[in-house]
Amino acid sequence: MFTGIIEEIGTIVGKNEGIITGLIVEAGGIFDDLSTGDSISVAGVCLTVEKIKKPVFYVSLSEETKRLTTLGKAMKGTKVNLERSLKYGDRIGGHFLYGHIDFVSRISYKKIDRETSLVRIKIPDSSMKYFVPKCSVGVDGISLTVAEVLNNEIVIWLIPYTIANTTMKDKTVGDEVNIEIDIMIKATVENIRNFSARRYDEKINKEAIF
Repeated sequence: MFTGIIEEIGTIVGKNEGIITGLIVEAGGIFDDLSTGDSISVAGVCLTVEKIKKPVFYVSLSEETKRLTTLGKAMKGTKVNLERSLKYGDRIGGHFLYGHIDFVSRISYKKIDRETSLVRIKIPDSSMKYFVPKCSVGVDGISLTVAEVLNNEIVIWLIPYTIANTTMKDKTVGDEVNIEIDIMIKATVENIRNFSARRYDEKINKEAIF
């Protein structure tokens, strides 16, 4: 589990294609508390550290991870947001993220306004029910707040710190990003839908009896 507070920006320096694709990621300060077998968020994707050989660590991508995230297309030189897994007792500065990507989307608009930036990201129709103003969303592993919901897009304002310390500073219109829906909203919406469906079925069954 992660919080969406990015610790540093790493670089993919190697990629070995195969049934299981291996990535070699170069990093810096995270090695002081990183061991083999640990979970790590790479561009928002929860992966397992398989080997460490400073200044790089090795991870593998399953077929599903390659298909459902941007890491499947990532090339050597790609910059990625990195966050080590949450430890018991840590402060939670963002929101709970599992590193399980719901879908890949694209940045549809970006406007730089002095030291801040406004970004719009397209959302599939099937997922729009999970987004409301002021909700949280994981974008390439970054915990961000949705300012507005406009038709099939969410609007996000990036503060100077986020711009300076994450890969969002280099993102442009058309770039793909990994999106993780806030699990709290997702669970709430699905529970309400399931409860409503059960109540409807019970009503139908009772009417059928009489």
